[in-house]
Amino acid sequence: MQSIELGDYDGDKGIYIWQPELVEAFNNAPLHFSEPPTDIKKYFSRENEEVAAFQKKIATISDDNKIHQVQKWLLGAVRDTTVVGKYSTFHEISTYLYGYDHPDTIRLAYMYGGLIFL
Repeated sequence: MQSIELGDYDGDKGIYIWQPELVEAFNNAPLHFSEPPTDIKKYFSRENEEVAAFQKKIATISDDNKIHQVQKWLLGAVRDTTVVGKYSTFHEISTYLYGYDHPDTIRLAYMYGGLIFL
């Protein structure tokens, strides 16, 4: 058995163990399984605002409030962490009820992942 310990820039660490008996027979799934549903974007809302327009909008407010508004805008997708947990649970329930290959399970997996990386 071989193992390797790795870390990244923000301090996350992982240990990876390679045991030939477990991995030699492994075959990658076809790539089409990694493609999101074609209609996945309809489940998300996107707000686009140009930097210049945002700066103009906050130009007359106090510096403290400007900082708050900038933080709110930059971190908006992760402000409500309960949403991420809910979609994780929805995905888990769908997996149990319908299986991994059901369209709802697949959609929820991408929604859960999309919320994390938005």
